[in-house]
Formats: sequence, structure tokens, C-alpha cells
Amino acid sequence: MRQINLNQPELWPRPIPFSARHMLLALAVLAGVGAAAYGTLHYRIATQQAALSQLEQERDSVRAELESRREANRQRQQVLERLEGKVDGLRSRLEAYRQGRRAMERRLAAAGKKAALVRGLGQARRGRPHVWLTRFRLTGVGEVDVTLEGRARVPESIPRYLQAVADQSVFRKGFFHDLTAREPEDGDGRLRFNSKTRFTLDAAAEDGARR
Repeated sequence: MRQINLNQPELWPRPIPFSARHMLLALAVLAGVGAAAYGTLHYRIATQQAALSQLEQERDSVRAELESRREANRQRQQVLERLEGKVDGLRSRLEAYRQGRRAMERRLAAAGKKAALVRGLGQARRGRPHVWLTRFRLTGVGEVDVTLEGRARVPESIPRYLQAVADQSVFRKGFFHDLTAREPEDGDGRLRFNSKTRFTLDAAAEDGARR
């Protein structure tokens, strides 16, 4: 049997030669890779920080704009409330003016109708020289009380005059009553009389419209 001696120097494993130059080169490569990784990471962080800063600026700008609009809206609401108060005040004043105008129109209309009554009293006296009025009074707006006071030389002229007044279109809805007549104390021969009537002014309005 043949034996082989393995404990020979030429059969021992030889170490791989690794010089200082190779070590520096490896370190340089590692340093370059690390620098590149660090640079990439730093770039990404800087980019994200820039994006975050931009978003924060936009957020602050939107908040400021929103607050500005809220303040403007509050101011507009205050102005609107003041205007609504003024409008309500003007409406109240306008309604008061309208009520006053309606009241004035009623008074003017009543005055115009009463003027027609006065004309009727004068027209009824035409052709009757023996009777005349010394005083008359018209009171009321819707319904009018008419009081006549006068004198007459002939007693028959009094009822004739009152009938002539009643025949006037403005007096056709009324009639005279409570006629009283008496001789004056001074004895001048002229009778004193008074009479009253009441009616609405519708007839006077119709007569005034025709005129």
C-alpha cells in the first residue's frame, strides 16, 4: 500500500494576498456608495421638506383668506342688519304716511261733498226773496247733521224753502224735521226758524261728480 504524506508545505493553503492598495480601493468604493446613498437620502428629505413648506404656506394662505372672507361676511351681515332695520323703519313711516293720506283724502272728500251741500242751500233760495239763512252748520264725515237757522218775512216761505232744499239732488236722501219758528222779540215782523236733517254724503258725491 502506498502512503501519501499530506503534511507537506507545498500542499498547505496559501493566503490570498490583500495589499493596502486593495484595502484603500475597497474603502473608497464603500465611501462612494455611502456618499451616494446619503446624497440621495438628503435630496429626498430636502425635496419633501420643500414640498411640506409649500403646503404649509398654501395652508396658511387659505386660512388667512378664509378668515378674511369670514370677517368680510360678518361686516356684510352687520351692514345687512342695519339696512333691514332702516327698511323696517321706512316701511313704518310709509304706512303712517299712507294712513295720514287716506285720512286727509277722506276729509277732503267730505269737504268737497259739504261744499255741494252749501251750493244746494244757495240754489234752493233762488226766486224766494222772503226767506234767507242766518246760520247753518254741517257736522260729521260719513253721516252729516245739517242744522239751518234763518229768517222769513212770510211764514209760508219757510216750508217752501225747506222743500226746495230737500228737492236738491245732494239732499234727496234726507228730510228736514224739528222745524220751529217764532216771532222775534224786537217786533220787526220777521220770523226766526231752525230745522235739522241727517243723511250720508253719497248723494253729495254723485252730485259733485256730475258737476
